[in-house]
Amino acid sequence: MAELLLEILAEEIPAGTLPGARVDLLEKVARALAGERIGGTFFVHSTSRRLILTSPDLPDRQEDRTVEVTGPPASAAFDAEGNPTKAAIGFAKAQGIDVGSLVVEETPKGKYVVARKTIEGRFTPEVLAEILPALVEKMTFPKMMRWGDGKPLWVRPVHSVIALFDGVVIPFTLFGVETSRTTTGHRTLAPSRIVVTGAADYFAKLRHAFVEPDASIRREALSAQAAELAEEADGVPASDPSLVDTWSHLVEWPGLVRGAFEEAYLELPEEILVTSMREHQKMLPVRADDGSIRNAFLAVCDQASDPKGYIAQGNEWVLDARFADARFFYQEDRKQKLEERLPRLGRLQFQEKLGSYLAKTGRIEKLAGQLASRLSLEAASPDAVRAAGLLKADLVTDMVREFTDLQGVVGGLYAKEEGEPEAVWQAIYDQYRPASADDSVPRSDAGGIAALADRLDTLTGLFGLGLIPTGSRDPYALRRAALGVVKILLDRGWRLDLPAACADAFALHEGLPRPAAETLRDLDAFLLERVRFLLEKRGFAADEVESVLTTDTRDVCDVAERVAAVAAVRKRADFVPLAIAFKRVQNILAQAGEPDGEIDPALVTEEAERALASDYFQARGMLDELIGRRHWGEALAVMASLGPPLDRFFTEVMVMAEDPALRRNRVALLRSMRDQFYRVARFSEIQS
Repeated sequence: MAELLLEILAEEIPAGTLPGARVDLLEKVARALAGERIGGTFFVHSTSRRLILTSPDLPDRQEDRTVEVTGPPASAAFDAEGNPTKAAIGFAKAQGIDVGSLVVEETPKGKYVVARKTIEGRFTPEVLAEILPALVEKMTFPKMMRWGDGKPLWVRPVHSVIALFDGVVIPFTLFGVETSRTTTGHRTLAPSRIVVTGAADYFAKLRHAFVEPDASIRREALSAQAAELAEEADGVPASDPSLVDTWSHLVEWPGLVRGAFEEAYLELPEEILVTSMREHQKMLPVRADDGSIRNAFLAVCDQASDPKGYIAQGNEWVLDARFADARFFYQEDRKQKLEERLPRLGRLQFQEKLGSYLAKTGRIEKLAGQLASRLSLEAASPDAVRAAGLLKADLVTDMVREFTDLQGVVGGLYAKEEGEPEAVWQAIYDQYRPASADDSVPRSDAGGIAALADRLDTLTGLFGLGLIPTGSRDPYALRRAALGVVKILLDRGWRLDLPAACADAFALHEGLPRPAAETLRDLDAFLLERVRFLLEKRGFAADEVESVLTTDTRDVCDVAERVAAVAAVRKRADFVPLAIAFKRVQNILAQAGEPDGEIDPALVTEEAERALASDYFQARGMLDELIGRRHWGEALAVMASLGPPLDRFFTEVMVMAEDPALRRNRVALLRSMRDQFYRVARFSEIQS
């Protein structure tokens, strides 16, 4: 076994791209080497300037492989006495084997001679020299750069490349840079040249040169420093794991500084302070024990300390300027009410063919009222409609123009200060929730209704224009909008005829080029994919979800409840035989063509047939009541009890009888059972 070390040293790589880049590099190399019959264990690390890949256990060479090459027909390769002809001799020579090693094999075209030969594996460094540069150059990033003569294209310009196999340089060129065994340490703390002999030597010398290659170690160090520095300010660091992750990707050597800002800025809403610190400067607020913001912050720096205080001071200057701007915008915005800003939305385009945000506001106001009615939430309707009317007003505030991440939040804060009811201002504040599958939904009924109206207006309008996401492209974030619709309904437990609500939203648009039926069909399928995603994320098996999604799915809460019931009943001992029998029902009905007709009791003749019919008719009455009350688990338990008589029926009764009347009656019985089962789930989708 041999060791591989690969380091790509570049200009500072954007922090957000590093986790994905590590996974991309590891998967590409592991997959490519496996395809070359080279197996091993791989590890990846990164800093703000480096991507590092190591393997401690690569073989010295590829595994040998045996190949078979088909030659001429046996009749042409050997004469009547079995001696090789010129054709056989020439074929063997061309394959580099002795003619006596040829064998005759039977093929679909007859008997042919076959040459079996072993191809010796190449040395692993030779293979690595071929595949590594190609793989790295094909890595993809959200934003790419060109440099030098304009030909290289990667996330950042590359400075040096280490490629060692058991301490020996693997010769190749990457973006015009030749591989070597040298790198450099920290850009300012230890910029001198470092020569390495292998992975252990490399990691030891990097750490001596103030570069910690392991992001998890950097993260732990930063978390510990944050707690210490916040304690010095009589506080605790705000809980923000994702920002600490970002910190760990911004540096090569973990360090933090603590700074302070004027207490007068604490008069600004906390959301504005936190956004200014976090989103723009990657600073972590310091909180008091009661959770309030202190006039202190923590900022990352690419070194262990700040002896002269220059880094902290620089961060304070920058943050002071941001807060001064925020205070100015806040004071200017407060001179005009949200409602007074609405006419300006007419000059702000939502989408070229869907009109302005003022037009969108009108649509979602109407849709909010319709949704409240469909949800039987008439009490929340006035607040939902009022919130919908003000939902987008903050888009024309100075604060949102400067701090775009605060849209919605700013509107909610301003609405609260203007004296709007709690349900209204909270609905405006929460309008973009949930932003992900793990995010919370709006707090109030009015907020949920307004958020649904906003998303359904967007989805129906853009689907009506044919702007449907394809592949990984989703420029209008429609997948997130659809996920929000489904999650709001599921988390709030709202029973809504979703296709009908989508039709309401579609009808409020004018001049959409796509027909309503086509648009709503595509949108329904799109929303169901988000249902599938959420339910599988919540732990349900794919076939359990599929068994329900192939039935009536107008109400996503019903869908979720039925999937949960299928998952529960699946654990019963009598469920697997029922699922197997149900698949047989499906096959028979497909073969019979499902002729029309009711069950004629007079034609139910055989004992097993009578037993099944009797049990089924008794169960059907129970199912009507249980399904009507949405007692899905009990309904499925009743269905599962039909498994044994159904299995006996298939054992003792010929469904496809010669007598057309008997055959039609037995098919009608199975079809009726199938249709009852479809009211809950398609058991044929369950994998036994």
